[in-house]
Amino acid sequence: MKSVMFSDVVPAQRRAGPLRTLSPLAAYGLTVAIGMPLLVLAMHLFDPGAPLAYIVLPVLAGLALPLCASVPGRLEVNTRFDACHMAGTLDATLAALGYTRRDASSELLRYVQTARPTWRNRAQNVNVKVHPHALEVIGPVPVLRALQKALAS
Repeated sequence: MKSVMFSDVVPAQRRAGPLRTLSPLAAYGLTVAIGMPLLVLAMHLFDPGAPLAYIVLPVLAGLALPLCASVPGRLEVNTRFDACHMAGTLDATLAALGYTRRDASSELLRYVQTARPTWRNRAQNVNVKVHPHALEVIGPVPVLRALQKALAS
């Protein structure tokens, strides 16, 4: 597609507050460094007779859950023509990747994964904002890279 240009896939900016200047890994490390001792202390105060291993192991398992989540990313598709005309191409490409369109308006398209419904399904959604000459696609980074590769060929 000669009239279409793709940006690089970059992490979506969702952070706010005092942690916005830190990298995601540093923010997570700070959360673990402060949150884990506080959780262990709270659980120990709740049941002082419990062995420490019964407290620390579930806390570590709970703190590891965010590492399993997909990081949201952003991809911009710029066109010379009206971007709403790319909706059909986008539907077909995302259908090949296992997504179907759920909600659609003139400015926002929502795609959900159909292959495997799990607790992570909400994090796997792909949202598309339609601008006059650009599409802003927000979703999991691996899906955006696959979408970029499929649309470029």
